[in-house]
Order: sequence, then structure tokens, then C-alpha cells
Amino acid sequence: MSIFSFLLSLFIAVIPATTFDCDGKILTAAIRNNMNGDFSLITDLDQVDQGAFVVLNWNAINLMLPVSFQKGEISFTDRRWLWSYQDNEKGLHQDNPRFAQRLPSGEIVEHECKLLVKDSS
Repeated sequence: MSIFSFLLSLFIAVIPATTFDCDGKILTAAIRNNMNGDFSLITDLDQVDQGAFVVLNWNAINLMLPVSFQKGEISFTDRRWLWSYQDNEKGLHQDNPRFAQRLPSGEIVEHECKLLVKDSS
């Protein structure tokens, strides 16, 4: 790999945010790979591997969701909860990830999430 290709790849990386406002409450998200048992923290969505999972902390709820294996998606689900950065319908939406919950009745509740932008003033 040439040095130019390497430098260019640093600028193209899709870096997922870690803090969001979901339904007016702070949500933190951390993606870890575990293919080799190292639990490495992911800072580029292109590096998510088959052993990846996301840890979500929100509204007194702590979730650890495994990566889903849907082609063309970057999402994590335990079939009750869904956290998605990319899907086939909306494409890449890492600043407004999809956060959904399936209730026991089968109803799907969509929680509105957006990137938390801190005021710099």
C-alpha cells in the first residue's frame, strides 16, 4: 500500500460518534470487535467484523447488541432492540442512527436519536 493510499484512507474513514440525544436523554454507544477475543474499540465503521457488538447506555438501560448480518447494513440487534448506522433504505446515517424497540405486543417503538453537538461558546 502506498503512503498516499494510506493517508487518503484516513480521510475517508467513517468515524462513528459515541454520544447522542435519544428522546431527550443522553445515549452513549461503543462498538467493539471480538473476532479475536481482544474486544478492540472501533473508531471506523468499515472495521466492524463478524464478532462485533455495540454497548448502549441510555435512560437507565444498558444493552449489548451483537452485529446483525444483513447485507449492506451496519446494524446491531438482539431482535428486541435495534441500533443501526446504515441500512438499505436510508443508506449511511451515522449522525442520526436508528434506535428501535420491539414491545412484547410486537409493536415497534422508534426512538429519535441525533448526534449530540455540544455548544462551544
